Amino acid sequence: MRHQTLDRRLANCQTKVKPWLFLSPAIILLCLVIVFPIFKVIEFSFHENMFNAADPAFIGFKNYLAVIRDSRFTQMLVFTLIFTLGSVLLHVICGLLFAVMLNTRINPRALAVYRVIFVLPWVFTAAIVALVWQLMLTPQGVINALLSVFLQKPVAIEWLADPKLAIFSLLMINAWRGYPTCMVSFLAGLQNIPLDMYEAADMDGASKLRQFFSLTIPQLKPVILSVSLLDGIWTMNLFPLIWLTTGGGPQGVTESIATFTYRLSFTEFQFGHASAMAVIGLILTLTFVLFYLRAQKTTG
Repeated sequence: MRHQTLDRRLANCQTKVKPWLFLSPAIILLCLVIVFPIFKVIEFSFHENMFNAADPAFIGFKNYLAVIRDSRFTQMLVFTLIFTLGSVLLHVICGLLFAVMLNTRINPRALAVYRVIFVLPWVFTAAIVALVWQLMLTPQGVINALLSVFLQKPVAIEWLADPKLAIFSLLMINAWRGYPTCMVSFLAGLQNIPLDMYEAADMDGASKLRQFFSLTIPQLKPVILSVSLLDGIWTMNLFPLIWLTTGGGPQGVTESIATFTYRLSFTEFQFGHASAMAVIGLILTLTFVLFYLRAQKTTG
């Protein structure tokens, strides 16, 4: 009996330990690639400029105070908030409209062509997108040329150089590049809605618009919520498109958390301040992550 009990305990122990043994390489890699760098950045944020000092002193929250007191900090946070919320809203609206269009019963060949066209922004890298839109938004670019034809007078608007228009221009560029992610997710959700629900709505005399708001939107609500939060996390930390398009300008109106952190690090070489800014960005991102996890738990 004693031997059988011992064997059972060993078997139970092996059952509990084996999954962790299989996961251990991934856990070790995760710690080396993500956890360790995060802890080092947090450590740097509480010391003076560690890369310039042989024996950097612990200075507490001075780096955080210096960043918060920086004249660019408030403007950067306001832009990040406006850009994130605006981009998510445009991504959801455009993605939902195009997903509904692709979910209609049309010629299969035409549908395949439309899918390729709608997914095209996904194909291009941030560098190509930035270059193309910079050329299109110059005073002699395509956008101004079209406006000149439409308004019947010469138009030479500095879309990316005007502080009043730069945020709007960047929002439009990011909306164009980012909507395919939402569109694909919404299209998958639409294809999972039973057709008999729409047939029943047709029999009840509901219009297509009524079906969209009373049937489609409620059915897609969990997908819309999850995709919106994920898109918010991604957009808040967006760097290449902003940096290559406006560089945080003009006059700092398009400076985001990512570009501000990069500027502090590799332009001004204030690594302590940059580490503090990175930690602030991490806290804001984790807030979105917590909302996302709560949404997943609620919808699940």
